[in-house]
Formats: sequence, structure tokens, C-alpha cells
Amino acid sequence: MNTPITIGISACLLGKNTRYDGGNLHAPLLVETLNQSATLIPLCPEAECGLGVPREPMRLEGDPENPRLMTVTTRSDLTDRMQDWCTRRLDTLSGQPLYGMILKARSPSCGKRVAVHGAEGRELAYSPGLFAGMVMERFPALPVADEEELRDSSLLADFIARITLKQQSKPENQR
Repeated sequence: MNTPITIGISACLLGKNTRYDGGNLHAPLLVETLNQSATLIPLCPEAECGLGVPREPMRLEGDPENPRLMTVTTRSDLTDRMQDWCTRRLDTLSGQPLYGMILKARSPSCGKRVAVHGAEGRELAYSPGLFAGMVMERFPALPVADEEELRDSSLLADFIARITLKQQSKPENQR
């Protein structure tokens, strides 16, 4: 018996206008491919934690091991607000069958590899975005990819194969 596959995905990749500039980065080929075999759960940490759309741009700053989420112009520190929301959202996701996660590349919340800036504004290192890091920490065996990785057809096929194999067992987030 096959269990339906559910995958969390950044809402902007689904065409939802959730980005800081009020737009989206719809990835129609990716979405069409996944919709053939999976149910997609839209996620937008920034909009869902109440930062609004549109919103001031933000970036990761400080210690790459423990970066802060800072707005660029007003210098507001949104780290605690984002981490609180992430904890609540991950608690909710742990109660749902989840077989994979596709996140927006380079986003300060969703990116798997995001520039961390120093005091002078220059890039110091790279770190996962706040939400991406918490997902990978809480569910270490959950397949997590970004849309840039999945533009490579072999990486997309591998991602789909890994989540399809999980259909035969309990999803990572429910172990």
C-alpha cells in the first residue's frame, strides 16, 4: 500500500506572492514534476511569522555558527521572532507525514547555504538560513534540497527517489 507523498516547499516557488518584494519565484517545471506524485505543503517562514508582504529586506549577520536575522535598513533583529515561529511550525510538521523539503536557495530563512555578513556588510562565511538549519537539525534524515539544486535533472531524480523510498516506512519527522 502506497502512502501519499507530502513535501514541504517554499511558497514563493509555488507562485505565491510571499517574497520581501511582494513577488514570487515560481518554479513551474519543478512544481509540475512534483505535483505528479506528491502533495506540496506551502511554507513561508518570513510571511508566516508575521513579517508581512512586502517587507524590508533582511540578511544573516554575525557569527556564522549562530547568525542573527537582521533587517538591512532599520537594523531590526528578527532572530528570536523567527526561531520561535520555526519551533512552532516544526512541531506542527512533526505531526504530519513529511517525506522531503524543498526550500528557496539563498533566502536568510530558507536557504541551505546563505551568506553571513560582518559588521562592514561584507560576506564572512556561509550558513543555513534559520528555518533551513532548524529543519535539518530536527529531522537530520529528511531529504532537503533547494530549487537551484533541483534544476539538475539527475539531482531531481535522486531527490524523488529518496522520498519515494520513504513511502515504504514511517516518514523521518514521525520517528
